Amino acid sequence: MLGRRRSRRTGRRYGVIAAATGLAVVLAVAGWATMHAGSSAPTAVPSTSGVATATAGSSPTASSTGGPPTAPAITATPVFATPTLSYPLVDSCNPKSVRGARPVTAPASEKAGSFTLHVPVLMYHRIVPSAEAGDSIPGLIVPPDTFAAQLDAIERAGWHTITMATLANDLQAHVTPPKRTFVITIDDGWDDGYVYALPILQSHGFVATYFVIAGRIDHTGFLTSGHLQALVAAGDEIGDHTMDHVDLAVQPAAKLPYEIDAAAARIAQVTGRWPESFAYPSGVVDSGVAAAVAACQELRIAVTEEPVAPEAPGATKPPVGMPVALETWADRFAVPRVRITPSTTPTNLVGDLSILEAG
Repeated sequence: MLGRRRSRRTGRRYGVIAAATGLAVVLAVAGWATMHAGSSAPTAVPSTSGVATATAGSSPTASSTGGPPTAPAITATPVFATPTLSYPLVDSCNPKSVRGARPVTAPASEKAGSFTLHVPVLMYHRIVPSAEAGDSIPGLIVPPDTFAAQLDAIERAGWHTITMATLANDLQAHVTPPKRTFVITIDDGWDDGYVYALPILQSHGFVATYFVIAGRIDHTGFLTSGHLQALVAAGDEIGDHTMDHVDLAVQPAAKLPYEIDAAAARIAQVTGRWPESFAYPSGVVDSGVAAAVAACQELRIAVTEEPVAPEAPGATKPPVGMPVALETWADRFAVPRVRITPSTTPTNLVGDLSILEAG
């Protein structure tokens, strides 16, 4: 069922894997050079996680047995060390500050008058077998077979996905998406979002918004540059989750542009596209933080991480504390989400979506 636990992050660190090849380094440098030569379609680089190697033209496939997905297009590649790609720091959200990156394209004009949407936004963190999750908080770990069962039920009920960027466009242009539209978000940028979540999403024809901690890109256990490029090629969105995953509400004002703007620029450097959406670490936001996010002109919508009370058996309305699916242009920098846990049953999730959509 939906849990109340407030998210906190604990880092997972795999042991250093033993064998590096000169080819991996050469390809990584070549990928960096391509990005900074002004290419709008960055070249995928090899996986640096020691888990899988991916290119923008390949993706893992879902298991036909309903268990953890298999990945015939991805082969484990041990390396001596984990080379981290080097990108110059760009502490600016000016789209011209990252050469070759595609700027955000918004609707031509914002329509006047009130307009409200009721699009449920689901919040996931890790889609990974518990045995591979290290010391991550158990309530944030949704095993792949559970994730697949949840999406099976949602798809059978006639739901379909959009990204947070599309939701922002709809709000600004006063466009009501088809009934039973929802958003899947996956936070923190763990590499299981590619290895396990992507094939399951693709098997249902779904897309997601991945909120990535920019300072952890290409680090062991997290999404690599190649993973992010492949996700974009698959139709998924890469959103900004700060540079270091710190509580922005307690940071000095002078540090906010680094955590928000430099993180957005880093994502643009890696993917070739500026991010349009933002997730506050641990859902902590105040007026000053929201204003700092809004000041980054490429970021158009932001989500919180509100705690959720368990739903009573047989409930016909949202439990006390459940965020209501309610989005307006005026409040677009504080869009609530619903936390999904390993105990969220497929049947109850479908029921909750219907309740949320009804407002």
